[in-house]
Amino acid sequence: MNKNIFKPFLIIGLSLSPLAVLPMVGGSLLKAEETKVYHVDFFSNYLRQDFVLGSGRSGKGNNILYTSVEANENSLVNKPTDPTRRNYEFQGWYLQESCETEWNFESDKVTEDTRLFAKWGLAESGDIVEPTYTPPSTVLPESASESYVINSIMNFPITYGANNALKLTTAGLMKLEASKENILPLMEYKAKTSKNVAASYNPEEKLITVTCNGEDNLLIQVVDDSTRYTLSNSTYETKAKNYESKAVEEESYHVMLAGSSSIEFWENSKDDLAPIVSYNHGIGGTTVEEWNQYLNQRLVYPYKPKMVVYYVGINNVINSKEDITVIANRLVSLFDETHRSLPNTQVQYILMNYLPNYSSYKNVITAVNNSVIEYQKANSDWLTLINPGLALLKENGEPNAAYFRTDGLHLSHYGYILWGSIIKESIVAGLEAMQ
Repeated sequence: MNKNIFKPFLIIGLSLSPLAVLPMVGGSLLKAEETKVYHVDFFSNYLRQDFVLGSGRSGKGNNILYTSVEANENSLVNKPTDPTRRNYEFQGWYLQESCETEWNFESDKVTEDTRLFAKWGLAESGDIVEPTYTPPSTVLPESASESYVINSIMNFPITYGANNALKLTTAGLMKLEASKENILPLMEYKAKTSKNVAASYNPEEKLITVTCNGEDNLLIQVVDDSTRYTLSNSTYETKAKNYESKAVEEESYHVMLAGSSSIEFWENSKDDLAPIVSYNHGIGGTTVEEWNQYLNQRLVYPYKPKMVVYYVGINNVINSKEDITVIANRLVSLFDETHRSLPNTQVQYILMNYLPNYSSYKNVITAVNNSVIEYQKANSDWLTLINPGLALLKENGEPNAAYFRTDGLHLSHYGYILWGSIIKESIVAGLEAMQ
């Protein structure tokens, strides 16, 4: 009979140490996991304006880095000193450039590399203040032979003779009638302090009457000279008339934008330049000579602007294909005529941009711009140059197509944000210098 034989089994118990034993991997002990450290970058979140960095130095650029800190995983982030920006108030740090989700420095913890963007609001009382119009001296010495002298009315000269005449374009006529009871603010004149000069306009008779100490002293016949400045291009003419129709609602003594399509298509220029008051009279396709010979007299001079900002000349390059010297001379003539007609007005000219689809014209654009730069050196007291086109270039010096429409000629929405902000800087600086 078989017997079951029981063989005892030796059970060996393992005694665990209070110190955990790390597992072996490939013959090596695994090290305890180290604490992760992440970078938190803070960005200025705006374009092309003076900015004070965390270091205290000033900077200028596209969404520049304000400061960068390190933070351990699942830890709070030390809040940096609030950034500053001229005419804006800082409103916190956000996870998106669009500033939708604000970062809470008391509760939000870092779990990965993080980028935070500044949010800005326009200050209620910023330091961008458009200076009021200060007319030139209106005082005539008591020793003068005349009681008063009228130099021009809305920048148009008076032709003195048997019948004194003032030739005006449509905008001038509209402004004259709107101020018919008192047109002195539209006049450039000087008078003795001992004399009481007044001037009014009768639109039915088209007659200006100037009185001195209550007596009729001078009669000026107003002539409608609009047809002299009619454009042969019907599209341009229609646009010019549309601007003229708003002449009364557009006040004098502000900033006038004038030129070709880059000005016309800047649809948000009024808001982009706020709180500066500006009017946009751009007409796409127009050339330098069309502004000098026709459009200034209709869309610029009657408004007595304190500043004119031009972007014109590119159609002379691309469409007319004119010689470098011809274009440069046309621009010089435009500047000279503007300064002659508006001697108390600051002129700013936007240098021509390089264009993605028109690289063959780059040398012409460069040469014309350089000629203007040389001219400006001798006329810097009233002429300022702006070069926002530099911000539209890649690192290799070629224009960045991302800033332009598909035609490679006109700016895109983002291109205008960048281009316009640089122009605003120059306008603000120019206005501040006038105070």
